[in-house]
Amino acid sequence: MKLRILYIALAVLALAVGAASPGFARQSGDGDIMQRAINKPSANWSVYGAGQQTSAIKDKSVQGGGAMKVEVQAASDKPWGVGAAQPITGKVTKGDVLLVAFWAKAESVDGGPATADISAVRVQQSAAPYDAAIQGGVKVGGEWKMYTVPGRAAIDIPAGEGSVGLHLGAAKQTVLLGAVFVLDFGPDYDLNKLAN
Repeated sequence: MKLRILYIALAVLALAVGAASPGFARQSGDGDIMQRAINKPSANWSVYGAGQQTSAIKDKSVQGGGAMKVEVQAASDKPWGVGAAQPITGKVTKGDVLLVAFWAKAESVDGGPATADISAVRVQQSAAPYDAAIQGGVKVGGEWKMYTVPGRAAIDIPAGEGSVGLHLGAAKQTVLLGAVFVLDFGPDYDLNKLAN
């Protein structure tokens, strides 16, 4: 299973930088993986909330060469109060297997370890009530890595009415967010193939 997700991550990575041939993408056994994308992959995050500072940065060590740096000034008991989002252009159908894959890395804060807590990675409605089709959390380390959150959609979201959202306010932290991919594998895909 981990090998399967590695192939998918590598295919997504290679396609993100335009380096993959269709043959490489098919090594995962899923055809052209970008045909499954329901967003326009980028590192152009919209960051919101009080108590944060944001800046776009260039970093040749991450695929795509850029990221959004988010510095959360203080932890909150409402981690959704500071977040980052990107629109999803495609539709989500209840029962479909989805995968959110994104590049991230943490920086040290106040001399502590380079870690960040993204308490929720969501495919959600882009307007109230912001219900989630899938949700999971990740702990980010100090090196660039592709993080993935798979799930089976719990709700329908019409085309153009969804977003991928990250809750960043759970800790005082600095996190760098690179390109994000939201993939829809349809209702018949085995979710276990995407398990970490």
